Amino acid sequence: MNKAPKVSIIIPVKQLSYYLLHENIPELAKQTYKNIEVLVLPNEHSQYDLSLLKEYKWLRIIPTGKVTRPAQKRDIGVQNAKGEIIAFLDDDAYPDQHWIENAVRIFNTKKVTVVCGPGILPKKTTIWENIFNQVLTSAVGAGGYTYRFIQQSARYVDDYPSMNFLISKKTFKKLGGFNSDYWPGEDSKLCNDIIEKEKGTIYYDPAVLVYHHRRADLKGYLKQHANYGFHRGAFFAHGDKNSRSLAYLIPTLFVLYLLALTIFLAMYFLRIALVGIPLTIALLPLCLYGILLAYLIVRSVFNALNPIIALGSALVLVLTHVVYGIMFIKGFSKGINKNKSIYAR
Repeated sequence: MNKAPKVSIIIPVKQLSYYLLHENIPELAKQTYKNIEVLVLPNEHSQYDLSLLKEYKWLRIIPTGKVTRPAQKRDIGVQNAKGEIIAFLDDDAYPDQHWIENAVRIFNTKKVTVVCGPGILPKKTTIWENIFNQVLTSAVGAGGYTYRFIQQSARYVDDYPSMNFLISKKTFKKLGGFNSDYWPGEDSKLCNDIIEKEKGTIYYDPAVLVYHHRRADLKGYLKQHANYGFHRGAFFAHGDKNSRSLAYLIPTLFVLYLLALTIFLAMYFLRIALVGIPLTIALLPLCLYGILLAYLIVRSVFNALNPIIALGSALVLVLTHVVYGIMFIKGFSKGINKNKSIYAR
């Protein structure tokens, strides 16, 4: 690879958003690494196109018409890209000014297939974003994956979301790009192919930093995590190695426990004969979960200095685990039959 390769930054969007116009593109203009181009892929042209193209000479706007899935838009972006390295970025994220410089340095000094980095919460956010962030940056909420949302030590990983993801165009094309049959989850499938088929490596470095907004409201957040749970369950059934982590199973085990506990308590209070399980033993996992909730509340109070955010994070944690766990089961039931689309009813 060229020591100073051209980098094509690809941003799929439905339309030019506030974040894209006021945070993303202006911050991309501050990159210390100058050999870049930015490809924005909206559904249609907008009233801002001409002024943006005039102000930012490295910007290209490519409408995709009826092609609306992010994975397909990213593939179109790669087809039109002139760079040796492809950098995928979401429109509600914006990079640190050394983002590309640090990523290129890693490509030049380490033999890696993919470079990625954290998407931390921006300074200007809503209370909902702060609530979700408390969940996502805690081990209780994100398991061993908190490094995706805060800066942690550099490491090799086997899966990473496309909100901050850099790969050589040659490798991306060799693997056939994103599998557009899946959304969201196409990035997880790509990562599994990189590790299993290409025998490549995915390297996380905290210096490859972007600032990434969380969902704007509870409905959107829960819908997002329902989709994550559904696809992770399907990919677990498919046998994808990067979907076989125990952390992905814990919310489902929690949901099954709650179901079993409900049945147990109903039988207990109706005095129906049980198998000799003491009530204290049956309630022990729930008590342990309560301790974890208390920990999250205390942690959030110290981090956010806002009791509403602290209490909200506890509520959101429970809802996240329940929604994710239920949808994981549904996804698994769909994915167990590999001959059918996981979206078929």
